Amino acid sequence: MTAPDLKNGSGDTIITFEDLHLRGQAMGPLPSSYMGFIWSDSAWFMTKAFSSSVWPGGGRSGLLNAHGKDIIIESKRLFDLKGLSLCTLWTDKAQILMEGWEKEVRKYATTRVVSRVLSIRCALDYRDVDRVELKANGVHMMISTINVFVR
Repeated sequence: MTAPDLKNGSGDTIITFEDLHLRGQAMGPLPSSYMGFIWSDSAWFMTKAFSSSVWPGGGRSGLLNAHGKDIIIESKRLFDLKGLSLCTLWTDKAQILMEGWEKEVRKYATTRVVSRVLSIRCALDYRDVDRVELKANGVHMMISTINVFVR
């Protein structure tokens, strides 16, 4: 389920990337204002077909960190990051650091060991942040869902 664009609204939403289409391409840059957020250049969208070819549990659209770079998600409005589901692509048992920031101050930091065999659900409950950083230390990861509440 993907909720409507939150640029001018507020509320709870699950971002699944299922609504994006790449005109025949398997992957490409995520639109910078997708779902009302500002996404770093390393945030790339993958189609279902591509994700199933690189991840055993694939078959879903998702967000890829291009070139193994960190992904930054920002908003001019405060939001809560309730959780996300992710896996690694070619590396098993990698540590992924998730940080929540407000006005350049880190409020939250969580490290999870992530596998390429299964996607894990990370319940985070990061409240009132304006930026989230997903740090993969050069490892490719795929995020299939992001659950946020925008104020």
